[in-house]
Amino acid sequence: MTRQDVIHAFTLGSEALKGKYTTGGTSYREVFDLASGIYAWSLHEQKTDSPLCLATRDKALLMAAILASLAGGPFLVLPASLSDASIAETCQIIGASAVLSDQPIAIPKGIQSVPLRRERTDAPAWHLKRKIDKPFLWLYTGGSTGAPKLWPKTPHNIIGEALNLKKVFAINETDILLSTVLPLHIYGLLFSVLLPFVSKARVIDDIPYFPREIVRTAARTRCTVFIGSPMHYRALSTSSFRLTHLKLAFSSGGFLEKSHSLHFTRATGTGVTEVYGSTETGGIATRCIADGKSAWQPFSCVRWTIDGERLSVSSPFLSPNLHINKKGFFTTGDRAAGSGDGTFILHGRADGIVKIGGKRVDLNAIEQKIKSLPWIMDAWVLSLPSRTGRENEIAVLVVTKRTLPSLRKAFAKILEPTHMPRRIISVPSIPTTPAGKKDRRTALSLLSQPGNIPKHKPHEEDN
Repeated sequence: MTRQDVIHAFTLGSEALKGKYTTGGTSYREVFDLASGIYAWSLHEQKTDSPLCLATRDKALLMAAILASLAGGPFLVLPASLSDASIAETCQIIGASAVLSDQPIAIPKGIQSVPLRRERTDAPAWHLKRKIDKPFLWLYTGGSTGAPKLWPKTPHNIIGEALNLKKVFAINETDILLSTVLPLHIYGLLFSVLLPFVSKARVIDDIPYFPREIVRTAARTRCTVFIGSPMHYRALSTSSFRLTHLKLAFSSGGFLEKSHSLHFTRATGTGVTEVYGSTETGGIATRCIADGKSAWQPFSCVRWTIDGERLSVSSPFLSPNLHINKKGFFTTGDRAAGSGDGTFILHGRADGIVKIGGKRVDLNAIEQKIKSLPWIMDAWVLSLPSRTGRENEIAVLVVTKRTLPSLRKAFAKILEPTHMPRRIISVPSIPTTPAGKKDRRTALSLLSQPGNIPKHKPHEEDN
């Protein structure tokens, strides 16, 4: 992708400027006018060159801020969530000096609040001042699977990925996109902010969460593209509905259960395309269970290889701070194997292999066995340091109505003794982050509560 490709993606004709970016009525011209207001603030009032924290879920405002930044305005950072604590943490971590928000929030002490204003602009004359290979945007992961991290993105990374999605899935000005995921994270930002913009499509303002809201919004707007997470497809799998106007459906942020995917396909006639990737790598590959595919098909611009057991990728979407080997590949934390036809099979996280009793144990395999029990609605198997600190012990969060003694009895029938969870907690649902991913920090907090830590010696049998 060249600078000209980026510029062309944002060059709209006069007819397109009259069109709507959101179904709520915000036009493409109004997005550029918002961008001009943000740019003018940075030019005349921004006190430092530190990033601007975007504390909003408004897609038009996010798109405007990205345009302003690409034109030479402020650097940007997106917090993990819109809680006051998350915004304050993000500002502190990256040193943001200002916050742009369209909702009442507690602005951290010493942080400037940016006013919302529009300035008329000639959008076709928009031009790129940023270098396409230098970071202008940072995404804060919030530590869902470990320590919180900031991931930088360049115009080449993020605009290039949006253009690739437009091309691969043939998104155009006739499409209406409905997203149930927050646009603060890479999946939501790409699919519900950048993709509709570069495609001159329309995106729905609302972010429905509950099944009834999702179905009602989809029916009312007659959307053509649905953007959800495994959590939303799971919720929809318990509902009876019919939607026949969809042409595409996407899922990301975790693996989608086959039964949930097929339920959605039966209700809509549309297969769900799963997108595999991460904040730091961008999209890597896709698959569609409804097409009978279990292997992952990489995007044409992504090269891959297996390094030991782990998947390594070379991609234009990789964050620039990743460690790349001499051949240009980044080694992911996922185990994989080639399928012989240019596709690959994923075998879970590399960190899902732990030592228990001196033996290698696959936590993903244990989780799948537990989930196979018909009265287990959901489960998450983790490893925790043992009391001695020398090895690990297994813990599990389960969604079920069964009692703890009956769970232990059932697990003993399907698991080897060394695979038995030493800590079992029944929860109403598996904790997730605002991005729809499993929330490890919350899970560890639950597991560390006094009543959930076994008092017996490691070799003793659970009661």
